[in-house]
Amino acid sequence: MSIQNKNAEIIQRNVRKWISRVGKLDKVKYNKSVISFNDINVFNSKKRSKNDTNNKKRENIIGCIINNLIPVEYFKFSLRWTRLKNEIDKYIFTLCADNGIKDVASIKCEHKAGRGHHYDFNLYINETLNFHIEFKYNADLLKEAPQFVSPMKPSQYLTGSYEEFFYDNYFIPVNREFNLPLPTKEEYLKTIHAPDPECVRQHQEKYYAGCKKSSKFSGDSDDIKFYKHFKKISKESIGSFITENDILIEKLNNYLLDTQKGKFYMLYKNKNISLQTINLDDYIITEIKKDPKYSRYIAFTKTKKKLKILLRWKNGNGIAFPSFQIS
Repeated sequence: MSIQNKNAEIIQRNVRKWISRVGKLDKVKYNKSVISFNDINVFNSKKRSKNDTNNKKRENIIGCIINNLIPVEYFKFSLRWTRLKNEIDKYIFTLCADNGIKDVASIKCEHKAGRGHHYDFNLYINETLNFHIEFKYNADLLKEAPQFVSPMKPSQYLTGSYEEFFYDNYFIPVNREFNLPLPTKEEYLKTIHAPDPECVRQHQEKYYAGCKKSSKFSGDSDDIKFYKHFKKISKESIGSFITENDILIEKLNNYLLDTQKGKFYMLYKNKNISLQTINLDDYIITEIKKDPKYSRYIAFTKTKKKLKILLRWKNGNGIAFPSFQIS
């Protein structure tokens, strides 16, 4: 056997041995999730179709590292796990230094993501000092993030009700055209602000059955027609509504200030984690222009920053969960 073949065999044997050993490493149950050694790969993924799932996994991995729940073997067998831990440690060190904390006796991460919160973690230093942390993936500057906040029930910040406008002018006619059950206006307005409202269950099923990118795609021509029609009327209705309605600047400013004050951003990009805080004046809107062609308002702040306020549907165009996406 040649030296090259012998070396190749040794390498292959060691690789098989390594794969066998890491395959037997303990998994971690955490925050209704299971973390495994190979989950470090979510910090390389850029698939938008799995972004919500992957981001949840990333947040859980960060929480596990902060709470010292990751088996030491993960760091022993992987430079990527080690680097991520080092970056998180560096972030916490910088956070403490910037806030005058010299002695750190304990660190604890508590997850707070969800509709009732506007950040991802509570980071407790020495049990009592609490920092609100929001994680952003694939951004080393906040302006690179696709959105920083997504207010629900957007009509509370508008001079008119978009949901009522859509129901009266678009939803009623399309129900007649496709012979679908029409929920009462009262029920519709009360329940439409959810991912899967019962009042539009059949509409949502038919919508995704007509979407070629959906796992529920049926290929049926009527479903496809339905999907395309809802995409069309969603864009048309939003553009028409924006043209006729304004944003209640003071009310939206109060929301932005309330959700952004006291928040610290954890930004991850290219294996590096950075800390960024904000200037609240960047979120005090002084002027708004309409951009109905792109379904949005353009806001200018006290510091001349530009905010894009997109009006959209989160769970199917014209189907469910209207909201703002502000970036």
